[in-house]
Amino acid sequence: MKSKVAERMMARMPEDVKIFVDKYADIVVRVNQLLKEKRLTQKDLAEKLEKSPSEISKWLGGNHNFTLRSIARLEAELGETLLYVPKRITFQTFSERKVHFTVYKNDQVKITSDFTPASTASIKSENTIANAI
Repeated sequence: MKSKVAERMMARMPEDVKIFVDKYADIVVRVNQLLKEKRLTQKDLAEKLEKSPSEISKWLGGNHNFTLRSIARLEAELGETLLYVPKRITFQTFSERKVHFTVYKNDQVKITSDFTPASTASIKSENTIANAI
């Protein structure tokens, strides 16, 4: 349960800061999960990345602003995706209207209307598109 002080601070916090904190925390949690799964220590990761253990400690302790380059290096060394950008898929309906779907990796999209994908034959209602990318 949050204190009233914490609630007031969160209410005044700019939205971009809230988003940053959430995404940063998600990345740190995922890196720590992967280290545990792979039976690696922060020191092992530091050696793989040719960084000092103290720098990795800062990264995973909230004292680092991850760059795309540092996230890419972490993904390469850990062999897992840390940051995913959703893709947009466009379908053409029978009435020639275009419909856009955002497809998230490993999520299923439930289709409840008849439409024809722009590049394939028609798909009838209640079909599921899985792993479209």
